[in-house]
Amino acid sequence: MSPREIAYHAAVAGLQMIAVVDHNAGLNAPASARAAAARGLAVLTGVEVTTVEELHVLALFDDPLATVEFGRQATARLASVPVSRLTEVDQPVVNEEGEIETLVPVWLGAATDWPLTELCEAICAAGGLCVPSHVDRPAMSVLSQLGRMPELPFDAVEVSDRYDCARDPAGLRGRWAMIRTSDAHHPEEIGRGWTELPLATGRVEDCRAAFAELRARQLADPTAGLPPRVGL
Repeated sequence: MSPREIAYHAAVAGLQMIAVVDHNAGLNAPASARAAAARGLAVLTGVEVTTVEELHVLALFDDPLATVEFGRQATARLASVPVSRLTEVDQPVVNEEGEIETLVPVWLGAATDWPLTELCEAICAAGGLCVPSHVDRPAMSVLSQLGRMPELPFDAVEVSDRYDCARDPAGLRGRWAMIRTSDAHHPEEIGRGWTELPLATGRVEDCRAAFAELRARQLADPTAGLPPRVGL
């Protein structure tokens, strides 16, 4: 999942814009942005933060340096567990060619001490998009950890392809735009999920407006902007 591999597979999949995140860190954002630009892709970079409740939230930015800074804040809120205590862990910071420049010594797979409410406030204050990840999954999601969707300033909510948007068991429709992504952890998974948005640019404010428009469209058609459900 080097920046160059991500950009290549995204272009092959026919995507026009991508979002690239690391767990609880943002140091690969500049290289990811450069690699995407080289392929003619618009890009958001960000941090997938694990909150103290052990659920995942995306903090997305159009400035990779803002991602780096927000990632530093997230990493600082982790317990200082050295990677050397764990096995088979690889946490490289790479350039756009995939060459390793350094390794992150603190284990990034743990939960931060950031409560969900405070994290949302911090993302908004930093000018980012706040999107809870895979909210319908049985683990590491808002619904699995809290049992409900709280009224928080999410810009959109990510659902899996198994979520029935028409039946909408979690009551998401009309509250936030429902989006799908590939949530790819391997190159060949890139493009397996997507959301269609009318975007003039890849800027955060343009994305926020497009999410608001999608939310309104989904009141009439809950599957608007989303690919067909698969694997059912």
